[in-house]
Amino acid sequence: MKILVICHDHPAFTDGGTEHAAHDLCRTLDARPGISARFLAASTSLTHPEVRPGSLHGIGRDLLLRTGAYDAFSMRRMDGTDWAGAVARVLEAVEPDVVHLHGLDRIGAEIVPLIRRLRPAARLVLTLHDFQAICPADGLMLRRDGGLCTRPAADACRRCLPQIAVGAHALRKARLLAILDQIDAILAPSRDLRDRFVAWGLPAERIAVLPNAVAPLALPAATARPRPNRFAYFGNLAPHKGVGVLLTAAADLAGRGADLRLALHGRLNHPAPEAEAAFAEGLAAAAPLARHLGPYDRDQVHGLMAEADWVVIPSLWYENAPLVALEAQRAGRPVICTAQGGLKELVRDGIDGLHVPRADPVALADRMEAAAADPALWARLSANLRPPPTLEDSARWHLDHYSRLTEVLPA
Repeated sequence: MKILVICHDHPAFTDGGTEHAAHDLCRTLDARPGISARFLAASTSLTHPEVRPGSLHGIGRDLLLRTGAYDAFSMRRMDGTDWAGAVARVLEAVEPDVVHLHGLDRIGAEIVPLIRRLRPAARLVLTLHDFQAICPADGLMLRRDGGLCTRPAADACRRCLPQIAVGAHALRKARLLAILDQIDAILAPSRDLRDRFVAWGLPAERIAVLPNAVAPLALPAATARPRPNRFAYFGNLAPHKGVGVLLTAAADLAGRGADLRLALHGRLNHPAPEAEAAFAEGLAAAAPLARHLGPYDRDQVHGLMAEADWVVIPSLWYENAPLVALEAQRAGRPVICTAQGGLKELVRDGIDGLHVPRADPVALADRMEAAAADPALWARLSANLRPPPTLEDSARWHLDHYSRLTEVLPA
């Protein structure tokens, strides 16, 4: 079986969960007997300014398609037609039986009908890692007032993007649903994400839930310390990740004289000036209790988590199935997280982790302070952690889906 995995970016340039999940799956599939898998990702002017938009280049065996202008609202490429020729060359070289898309943003939604036309016998699979198709405001499903969007509809979308007419929002949705109708199988890493796409308009029977996975590691058993007071955050230091809430909680704890420490691992990716200033101010207010230790390589994450007792995920948006939660579970570290989205499925409150209310720094500070003083709680939660799915589990599940598609559907 020949498989082409397509993602909106490459993990060598963007250290995001979607990029790693897609690339890990591709490498694991390719290592299996009788399977050939290739990876195609978008690259941009930020990483490859010397490459002409619409052209192909590479990194190892992986292929990169240099993108140019892109309209995030319509999810449409605006950089001419050279990219279509590049995709045609990839399809001709790989001859895939299955094309597995991990999102449609940046690559552009028009790649679906293009592949349908150029490679009609191939089966198309799409994993929905986020809400880009539902939400034209960066796919975050956050209202302009900072609240969560619970009713993505044309009139509600116009409140966030008032410069775009209601009719344009409605046409956007109709067009994207028509494009998604050409996909043979749609996958979601969490039930929450599946349910939100069903509420938006996709038939429930068309979406299967397939969890994300991480590579297993031979780690020593986590042991409780007399005072489990070391907390850590991992990932993008973006506002929607709740970093501001976490720093406010840390500042509150510092003011109380709480005996705990918070380490923040990650970077601000191309932040707006106001976001960068807010982070710097929040960090200064939380010093010396909180420290920003900068970006990290993925192969360092288990060692860094071993230095912490708790991993904190205070996200403000509907997280789907963040890899950091799976990595924490693999490392034997209980997670303290916002009680929403796919996080509620990964972390069981009071069983193997702790939930906190969204956007409530006082509640988060209270929970962290109580957790730091309760080694028995840490030991119980840690003992109840479920091993996350492995990459081999994920490859096997995906191959089952691919095989059903290629055997059942007519060629």
